[in-house]
Amino acid sequence: MELADLLERERLRVVGILVGGFIALEVVAYGLAQVLVGGNPSPGTEAFVSRLEPINSYGVVLAPQADPTKLSTPRGMGSAHAGIAVVALSEVDFVDTKDGARRAAEGSTLLAFKVANWACENTGTPCASWRSLHPQVVVDGSTEDLPSGGDTFVAVLPPGTNDVELTIDADGYKQSQSLLENLPGESNIKILAQKGLEKQKTLNQTFQLTEHTSIPLQDATGQVSDVMLRDFTVAYLQRRFFFNGATPSNPRQVFLIVNTYYSYPGQTQQYVPLDEVQLVDQNGIHYKARDLDPNPAVALMGFQIPADLLKVDVVIGGVTQKTSTTGLPYTSTLEVKKVPLTLG
Repeated sequence: MELADLLERERLRVVGILVGGFIALEVVAYGLAQVLVGGNPSPGTEAFVSRLEPINSYGVVLAPQADPTKLSTPRGMGSAHAGIAVVALSEVDFVDTKDGARRAAEGSTLLAFKVANWACENTGTPCASWRSLHPQVVVDGSTEDLPSGGDTFVAVLPPGTNDVELTIDADGYKQSQSLLENLPGESNIKILAQKGLEKQKTLNQTFQLTEHTSIPLQDATGQVSDVMLRDFTVAYLQRRFFFNGATPSNPRQVFLIVNTYYSYPGQTQQYVPLDEVQLVDQNGIHYKARDLDPNPAVALMGFQIPADLLKVDVVIGGVTQKTSTTGLPYTSTLEVKKVPLTLG
């Protein structure tokens, strides 16, 4: 064999060693990456990971490299000024700590989750950060604050853990979201579990109704009659939980604002017919109108209804007992008008 052939074979052998070494380094790096993100390693890396030290404490650790599974539907909790949602959640086998990569101890569980900002009822200003809610994780009654510095965490759970919840306590309401099951707490504000349900919906429906009175009355123009016309406007609807310092009687209810008023033809003064309007749901349940504005000089029509109602009818009109400006009692019979509303 000539010298040139020997040199060429030696060169190829050296190249093969270098390439093989590079591939081995890539495999090791991939395995380490799987550990750091808390992912599921390939079979080729399981033996490598099994040699990691177990994490030797329980609690919640910041885990910016963890990559829990994204939820198709975030699990949100909202308050008056801020909101928080669990947006990713899954068990992982490994987590990166300040002491290096650590595996789950025998019988324990590593539960990774990621949180993000959520809905609130601030009007005119953006919702504050979820950090302002001071969220905590409660594991079988033991409470711990979320570590600072990120939005992704791993809860190190001891064997036999039954209950893991993310909790907030804000604006008078303690709310919770299970991290083991998709179960919101019973005190959660239902209308703020989803985004956008509290937005105002413009209607601007106008119509004219006829009123008959049991005695002749004088209108603003000086005319006397027992038949009058009224021009009605249903301007907008909006669902709110925190409104003008008031809240519904429980977190599964909501205030439905239906801004409705009338005026007489040729006049600019507006009146709110609180005693002549009611809300009727699809089951025939009636809800009485109430004034939601604390200013006695201003009236804003609203109703307290279940937060999950999607379709209702605003029913205007009927028979009402009234008193004239001169103190005479009389019966008003207003033509009935039904206005269907879709809330969802």
